[in-house]
Amino acid sequence: MSDGYLNTFSWSLPGLSWMGFALILIGTSKLLTFFVWPSIRNAPFVLSIPFVVIAVGWGAFYYTSQYIATMGLNQGAAELFIMILSIGAGVTCLAAVATIRSLTAPRGFAMLNGLLVDNVNRGAGLLLSLAAMLMLGGAVVSIGAFYLLSGIVPAFAANPLVAKYFAGEYTAQAAPYMPLFRGGMVLYQVGALVGILLLQGRANVGRIMLILLMVLLGGAALLAMLSLRRGVAAQPIIEGLMILLLVRGRIGWVCVGVAVYLMAFTFGSAANQILLYALGVKNEVGFDAIIKGLSDVHDIWWFMDAYHKAEPPATMGMTVFGGLVPYDFPYNPGNYTKWMIGADLNTGSGGFRLPMSVWGYDAFGYPGLVLWSAVEGFTVVVQALLFRLLAEKGGSRYVLAINIITYKVVFTICSNLLQWKIDDVLLIILFLMLRLAPAMTRQLGRRQAKAIIPQAG
Repeated sequence: MSDGYLNTFSWSLPGLSWMGFALILIGTSKLLTFFVWPSIRNAPFVLSIPFVVIAVGWGAFYYTSQYIATMGLNQGAAELFIMILSIGAGVTCLAAVATIRSLTAPRGFAMLNGLLVDNVNRGAGLLLSLAAMLMLGGAVVSIGAFYLLSGIVPAFAANPLVAKYFAGEYTAQAAPYMPLFRGGMVLYQVGALVGILLLQGRANVGRIMLILLMVLLGGAALLAMLSLRRGVAAQPIIEGLMILLLVRGRIGWVCVGVAVYLMAFTFGSAANQILLYALGVKNEVGFDAIIKGLSDVHDIWWFMDAYHKAEPPATMGMTVFGGLVPYDFPYNPGNYTKWMIGADLNTGSGGFRLPMSVWGYDAFGYPGLVLWSAVEGFTVVVQALLFRLLAEKGGSRYVLAINIITYKVVFTICSNLLQWKIDDVLLIILFLMLRLAPAMTRQLGRRQAKAIIPQAG
C-alpha cells in the first residue's frame, strides 16, 4: 500500500517520483554553492557534502518510506511541503543569479576583496596566539567547572542521550550552571579553530607557546567531546584542518582529505547507535546506524504533518529572534518545532533542522517563503565568493588566519540573518575581536613611534 502511495501524487513528474523531486529541492542551496564556484577547493560546498549525501540523499528515500509505513502521512501535508520547496528553490536560484551579477561587478568585487587583508605583522600573530590560548584555557576552566559543580558528565551518565541535552532528570541539576557550559563551548569553538590555523608550518611564537597551545587545545577538545555534542565538539577542529588543506594542499591530498572527512562524518553519524550498543541498550549495530544519526528528513515530515493538521497562525517572524531568549521561550526555533509535534519542551532533543523556506512560510506565509528563500540565495553566493577570494589570495600563516576569521564572521552572520541564536551572537563577537588584531597592533605601533620621536629629539 505504501509503495503505491509513494507514486500517486497528482502532479508527479514523468520518471521522477515525488521523493526524488523532494531530494533535489532540499539540496538546492547546497548544490548551488558548487555552481557559484565549481572547484574541489570550495570549502562551503565540500564541508556540506556529507550532509547532502547522507542526511538529504539517503535520508529522503530511507525516512520517507519509513515514515509512511509506520506513522502514515497526510497527502496534503506532503504536497504543501513540496510546494514550499519548489517555490523556495526557484526564488533561491533567482536571488543567487542576481547576487552573482552584483558581486562580480567591479564595485561588488572591491567590497568583498576589501574585507580581506594582504599582510599581517608578527605582533598581530602573537596577539592571535595569546587570544587562542586564553580562550582555550577559559573553555577548559568553564566546562570543567560545569562538570564538577553539576555532577553531570554526559559521556558517563546513566542516560547519556538525555544527559547530552541536560534534559529530563538532569534539567534541575544542570540549570544553575548552564552559563558555564554554554560559555565554555563558545570559547572552545573559537579558540580551537584559531588554534588549528596557527599550528600550521613552523611556529614563530616560540616552542613553549606552541606546546602550551597544543596542550590547551587537546584538553578543551577532550572536555567538549565528553558532552557528546558531536557537531560542536568536532566542527572547529575538522573545519580548521579541512580549510587549511583546501587552501594549501595539492589536489591529490585534497581528494584524500575529502574522503577521510566523509569517513569521519559517517562514523560520527553512527556514534549514537554505537554508544547505545556499548551500553547494552541495542543488541546490534547495522549499516543503517549511519542514517539513524541524521534523522533530518524524518523530522521534517513529522513537523510538516503536524503543522498541516494544526494550521497554526503565522509566527510573524518571532522565530527570527526567538533563539536569543533563553529557557522555555516558545518561539525559540528548537522549542517551536518540539511544541508543534506535541513534545515536551524538556525532551532530550535540540529540536528539528528545517529548510529556510519552511521557516519563511511559517513566519509570513508565501511572502515569508519568498523573502527567506531570497536571503538564502544571497548568503550562498556571498559565502562561496568570499572563500574563493580567500583561497586565491593565500598568504602567510597569519594572513590566512585573519582572512579565515573574516570568512567565519561573514559566514556566521549570513547563516543567522533570519534566525539568530545567542551562542552564534557570542561567536560573532569573539571572532570580530580577533579580526581587529592587525588594527590594534598597528595602532599600538604608531603610539610607540610617537613616544620615541620626542625622546630621540
